Amino acid sequence: MKHIPLALLIAAALGGTTAAQAGPQQGVRCPDGTTATISDGNKLLKCSTTEPVEREAFCSPVALGNQANLDVNARIVHHTNGKDFCSDPTGKVRGNVQFLPLPGDPPASQFQHVTQPGKDVFRATKTHYRFPSGGPIYNPLHKAELGVRCQSGWDGDAVFGGNGIRCDRNDGAPREADCDTLWTRDNDRRGEEDRCMGPNEGPTKPRGMTKVQFDLERDLDTVGWVLDKRPGVDRWQRRVYAYPVSSN
Repeated sequence: MKHIPLALLIAAALGGTTAAQAGPQQGVRCPDGTTATISDGNKLLKCSTTEPVEREAFCSPVALGNQANLDVNARIVHHTNGKDFCSDPTGKVRGNVQFLPLPGDPPASQFQHVTQPGKDVFRATKTHYRFPSGGPIYNPLHKAELGVRCQSGWDGDAVFGGNGIRCDRNDGAPREADCDTLWTRDNDRRGEEDRCMGPNEGPTKPRGMTKVQFDLERDLDTVGWVLDKRPGVDRWQRRVYAYPVSSN
C-alpha cells in the first residue's frame, strides 16, 4: 500500500490541496554557469562548461628534421606578417613551431596555431561536464560527459526553459471525466471543458476514483493527470514521472 503523508490527508479532508514539492515531475536542470545540451527527443541531457587552453610555441632541432644538425639548437623566428617558424642558426633551414600538450589537454589535433605579436601560441577549448541538479545524487563514478537519460520506455520533456529535462510515460488507458456524488457533469461548460455542477462549480475527476483520491494523487511528485478537453465527455490520462539516470 502506498504511504500517504499526513499533511496530504489533512489537506484533502479540509477540501484543499498542498503544493507539490520538487521531484521527478519537475525534472532536473543544469547547474548555474553550465550550458545544457538536450537531444534524443528530449531524453538526454548534458551539462557542460568550457575553458580556453593555451600553450606557447617553441622550437627544437626535431622541428627541422633531417635537414639540420640536431646538435645545433633551433631558434624561433617571430614573423611579423604571418606564423612564427623555426630556423637553424644559418637561416637556411626552416620548420614549423611546436607546442607541448599537458596531461588532460584536448587532443593535439584540436589546437589551432594563433599568430600574435611576439611569440605565437596554440589554443584549444576544453570541455568539462557536470551532472544536473534538482534530482538524485548521481554516482560520482559514472561519466558526467555521457549525460543523464530517460530510461527505455519513457518519454522526455524539456523543462526549465530548455535548461533541463524530465521523464514521463502514460500509465493505463484514459478515463472518462465524471463527478462526485451531489455533483453533475456539465458537458463543455467552459468551451470544450466539462465541469461539475452542484453545491458549487468545480473541475471533473477521472471515473473510478473520488475527488479526494484524485487530489491526493495530484499532490504526489511522481504522478500527474492530464485533461483531454473534447466535445462531449472529457478524458483524464494518468501520467507517472521519474528522474533521468546516469551511465558508467
